[in-house]
Amino acid sequence: MANDPLSTNSGFLLARRILTLVPGLTGDALWWHAGRIRAVGRATDLEPKVPSRVPRFDLRGCLVTPGFNDGHTHFASWAVGRNRVHLAGAGTRDEALDRVAKGPVFRGWVMGHGWDSNSWSEGPERWSLDRIQTLPVYLDSLDVHAAWVNSAGLLIAGITRDTPDPYGGRIVRDGNGDPTGLLLERAVELMTPHLPQPSPEDLLAAVREAQTEAHRLGVTGIHNVEGPEALATFRALETENGLRLRVLFHPPVQKLPDLLRMKATSGSGTDWLRLGGVKMFLDGSLGSRTAWMLEPYEDGRDRGMPITDEEVARKAMTTAAQAGLACTVHAIGDAAVRRALDLMSGLQPAAIPHRIEHFQCVNPADLNRAAAAGIVVSMQPAHLLVDIPLADRQWGARSRGAYAFKSLLQRGTVVAFGSDVPVATLDPRQGVYAAMERRMLDGAPMPGWYPEERLSFEEVVSAYTLANARASGLADRRGTLGIGMDADLVAWQADPALDRGNGEAFLNGRAALTVVGGEVMMQA
Repeated sequence: MANDPLSTNSGFLLARRILTLVPGLTGDALWWHAGRIRAVGRATDLEPKVPSRVPRFDLRGCLVTPGFNDGHTHFASWAVGRNRVHLAGAGTRDEALDRVAKGPVFRGWVMGHGWDSNSWSEGPERWSLDRIQTLPVYLDSLDVHAAWVNSAGLLIAGITRDTPDPYGGRIVRDGNGDPTGLLLERAVELMTPHLPQPSPEDLLAAVREAQTEAHRLGVTGIHNVEGPEALATFRALETENGLRLRVLFHPPVQKLPDLLRMKATSGSGTDWLRLGGVKMFLDGSLGSRTAWMLEPYEDGRDRGMPITDEEVARKAMTTAAQAGLACTVHAIGDAAVRRALDLMSGLQPAAIPHRIEHFQCVNPADLNRAAAAGIVVSMQPAHLLVDIPLADRQWGARSRGAYAFKSLLQRGTVVAFGSDVPVATLDPRQGVYAAMERRMLDGAPMPGWYPEERLSFEEVVSAYTLANARASGLADRRGTLGIGMDADLVAWQADPALDRGNGEAFLNGRAALTVVGGEVMMQA
């Protein structure tokens, strides 16, 4: 019986409603066999056709959707970081320092992630860290575009008043020209070679545990943006037959020469692990004031910064596209978005679409351009939960073009949703709530921030499922619950379309069943 495909890779599920995302295909029951969807329809019609050996799942209070695919993750970093100092939500510098003082030590360092000083009365600087810890301290910001380091850490990295700012980065200095311990954008890379790294065994164990958490949250696939160590970890997990997330892996542009030498092409790989686009940065972030803007920030001080020289970016994109590699380009400010569109609109197409990550603030003149060029826009609605007051303060009226979900969909843009974990939670419920309500978790503002950009529940689900399948070049296999599609699905204990019609209903529900490739990976 253990090797019987009818009992191990098949199932018959009764639900409140099946949201297939296939026009005209509805029902309250779903049957999958050998890892593919066999039938969707009324339970009374399907029940007599399903062999008795097929496992039954009675979830008649639940909504079933295609499996949620997170369109932008730093999964291995998140997996490892789950065992480090958590600074997200620290409302003051003193609260952050208290967490650091109590934090674990990893190979002689104290490391953490998630601080956000935008509401602090006192900013991050090394002297406050020095008072609580003599060991080297390295703390990533919430948006991972800045680092807070103590004097011991700066000393190990050799960062002094004489160290020049790298292109696309800034060593923040005091009035005497000495480093304050705050590093922005590419200045963070000055620390990277000196930070302790987990062993391959530790990384594999962390990713294995994080995959279980992803299944608990209803996530069946990810589009991952990381380096070669993470890729090797996913390969190792697949080799041991333990990879049960659909992974589209986007390597950094620094690996382009290796990819060209191997004649690698986007879309190649297996059912579990495939090559995505080459990732490159054009600017920074809103939280670190490094998002590159067409006009100065509202306080008039600066316009953020470009991270990659225009000609360098042009050459890398053209070279990659000509070799069959898609381009995956980070652009947050309206100047960076415009440059991305300028550089990408004429690129030779690859097997999967070229895409722009974040697309956070867009000049109205540029809203049509992604759809016209066939460029996927990969966005993270959960960022709204913290960015609303920040965008109003730093971008002002330009925020009308920020997170413009509805405007982009109305223009025919493929909008793919993700989390950017660990910048935001992997839990898709918060992203669904943010896209539907455009309010922070405390309910403000009402009736939503630029409420005309709110999406319906079905539009949001499609952005997490079908749109990410299109971004992967796999819309013929995944992203819907059509007949013959891969059995990647989730049953949810909430249905906003029927339960009060709002995002709070979904936020307060949870996943009850997660199935990937026909295998039940989680059942609550």
